[in-house]
Amino acid sequence: MDVETIHPEELTTDQIDRWKAMLTPEQFRDTPFFHPQFVTTMSQFRSLIEIAIITENSTPVAFFPFERHGNVGRPLGIKLSDFQGIIRADHDIVNPQELLKGCDLKTWNFDHLIVPHQEFNHWHLKVDDSRYMDISSGYEPFLEERKESGSSLISQIQRKKRKLEREHGPLRFEWQVEDRQEFEQLLQWKSGQRKNTNTFNILQYEWVTQFLDKIRTVNSEEFAGVLSGLYLKDQLIAIHLGMRTKTVLHFWFPTYDRELSKYSPGLILNLEITKHAAEKGIQRVDLGKGNEPFKTSLGSAAILVAEGAVELNPLRHTTRSLWFQAREWIRDSRLKGLAQIPKKMIRSYRTNQQIR
Repeated sequence: MDVETIHPEELTTDQIDRWKAMLTPEQFRDTPFFHPQFVTTMSQFRSLIEIAIITENSTPVAFFPFERHGNVGRPLGIKLSDFQGIIRADHDIVNPQELLKGCDLKTWNFDHLIVPHQEFNHWHLKVDDSRYMDISSGYEPFLEERKESGSSLISQIQRKKRKLEREHGPLRFEWQVEDRQEFEQLLQWKSGQRKNTNTFNILQYEWVTQFLDKIRTVNSEEFAGVLSGLYLKDQLIAIHLGMRTKTVLHFWFPTYDRELSKYSPGLILNLEITKHAAEKGIQRVDLGKGNEPFKTSLGSAAILVAEGAVELNPLRHTTRSLWFQAREWIRDSRLKGLAQIPKKMIRSYRTNQQIR
């Protein structure tokens, strides 16, 4: 196994074609986060990005995009990548430690590693569900399957939609919104939501908003940004920025007008997007990791994603494992409340240093 690291702009046409050929539904490699267009677009705003090309007999067998922070590797965009891993063919297995040596890294941290990458199992510290909506049989069969599973959320959303139209007027959906002012509204609403919930706001960084602004304009058959809007008459009431490949749409940055929150316009928009995605041949809508009730109710199944780190130093791996176990114990104990304030301060500081 030979490893060469390059910057994204150095990718050749043949290498890109080889990469794209590996983006099959097996092991969920058809996610937009694994598409070379996602990597090359982000690299326009993020100089830390490199790509490791793993070759055998001079033929590329795997690609590994990462950010270099000294001798530590991190996911692209830190908080922006909802799926992480090595892009490779099914039969090609990559030794994680040999990969790190080839990249001149001592550590690679991950928090959304797709679990079917079995060679990484030893390095997992925690595994979570990343729910998705299976619309491979169409939109109506998806609705019926969810209702038969016991989910009442779809009926609630449909009832709220009728109530909203009855009390305020007709709704209009747009799959692709071109107006940049609507994108600015998304940034404003989403930042306000983060402030109100006291959660980390990645949109505070200029390079992030510039990157998202660029993604929304990318539009090819294989990969595109999708900025979708829900309107009450001519008033925007919910908006979402996601990405799609030929077969997968990723639900990424949703937000809505809080003054209409009792009607759940964000969930109404979600179903409208899903309906139109199915009509366009999309087979899966990824909702991302998280325990929000709507993901559990709307998600047909889940992709397992792991948090952890590959380490060259065995002692560091042991220390990290012990620290992680202590953290999980505190989360489940009465000490959780006391630990929240310093934990948030430390996490905020670390993230700020990594993402700038």
